Amino acid sequence: MTSRRGIALLIVIGLLAVLAMAAGMTALAARVSTSAAFASLERLELRTAIDSAVARTAVRLSDEEDRWIADGRLYEMEIGDVDLRIRALAEPGRYDLNQGNVETLTALLEELDVPTLTARRIAGAVSDWRDEDDDVGDDGAEASAYRADGRPPPGNRPFIAVEEFRQVLGVDATLYAAAAPYLTLYGGEAVTGRYAPPRLIGTTGVSAGDARRILSARAGGRDIPEVNGSAQFDPAQPAAYAIFVEAEAASGARLSREIIISLPGEEGLYETLSRHSHVFGYADFLDPEPDA
Repeated sequence: MTSRRGIALLIVIGLLAVLAMAAGMTALAARVSTSAAFASLERLELRTAIDSAVARTAVRLSDEEDRWIADGRLYEMEIGDVDLRIRALAEPGRYDLNQGNVETLTALLEELDVPTLTARRIAGAVSDWRDEDDDVGDDGAEASAYRADGRPPPGNRPFIAVEEFRQVLGVDATLYAAAAPYLTLYGGEAVTGRYAPPRLIGTTGVSAGDARRILSARAGGRDIPEVNGSAQFDPAQPAAYAIFVEAEAASGARLSREIIISLPGEEGLYETLSRHSHVFGYADFLDPEPDA
């Protein structure tokens, strides 16, 4: 009899342990579910704040009385409990993969510490990528060179995304990561020095002295000085803009986006051309170098 009672007691204890474990798992699942729901809600809050910031930036870029200057300088605002760091960059201030000349791209790559000969070959390969023929241009590359390097052939068409620059002969992952922020598909034949990122200004024909004046004006929140030797850009005319937004919630959660818009849009204030996710701090390429 005692033996049976002992066995029954062990069974009861085992069942209680199973029930306690099940209750613990249920509580854990509830906490995980609540945490996931909160994170999802917080991410939605950040995305909504970013979209609102882009809309407000589009309004300020269109304001003839007090227009924001789209040269990458920092603007800040709060939307609800979200702090936002905003930089608008006129796309003519970046190098256009489909229209830009090889000399400017070569100079940009040299600024990014690419050896001169390599920079010329990559710029030539970009030129051969976007033309329609199979003729090898100066310092360029066509299908045979790509096959020898184990790569798919060049597009022989315009670039359809900045990401395609990674496929150009001579471009590796490290170089792509360094160069991509300076590239666009919405610029022009020449880069506008007054609106260009710091490391691009010197490639546009702007003198070293004028480059310092431009960067000083940005840092001081002043109007951009007039300079010679560079393509011009009129912010009152239709154009594309890259808007870099970094959003941080009160909890410390952060989200970063690059949203390219055109002003004006076909059916409203602006039209969204593309959206990209980036790590926080991606827009730091718009800051002057420490010794600038």
